[in-house]
Amino acid sequence: MSTIPSIRARAAGLRRQQLLDAAAALVLKRGTAALTLDAVAEAAHVSKGGLLYYFDSKNSLLEALADYLAEQLQIEVEREAAGGSLAKAYLQVVSRMGQLPKDQQVFKALTIICTAQPELAGRVRARLHLSPSDNLSGETPLEELHLRLVADGMWLADLFSCYEISPEQRAALLQKLGAA
Repeated sequence: MSTIPSIRARAAGLRRQQLLDAAAALVLKRGTAALTLDAVAEAAHVSKGGLLYYFDSKNSLLEALADYLAEQLQIEVEREAAGGSLAKAYLQVVSRMGQLPKDQQVFKALTIICTAQPELAGRVRARLHLSPSDNLSGETPLEELHLRLVADGMWLADLFSCYEISPEQRAALLQKLGAA
């Protein structure tokens, strides 16, 4: 008997994730202004009522999306770090993101969301545990800060297409910074 509720909970979690993935894709393609409950429902192939079961407003959807994307970024950075430097792992994850097609750079939706809804930036900061105090590899706080600033600069350069960073340049930069 306990299997049925766990199957339902797992299905609900997958549906919620599907809705959030559809919302992230819409944010990347058209920005938060075009993110409506109708557009998300259509993109996720669910009824608006089905969407409203999980998110009762655009704001609750944006809050959940910011939490979800920050959590996914955190998980990926921690997986990459595997007990090593979180700053190096963050740089590696960001470097890989920039090589994806624009519509697949879902973590960049965090920037778009927080720009449109500045009050969500605090939620994202609270979810991301990338502080220098988490340093596991013995690097100094200044080295950690340097790696994080390089990663953030790369993130913004990719987001705004300031200039193209080739895969070779990314690899050379990671090598130079000891994050290859």
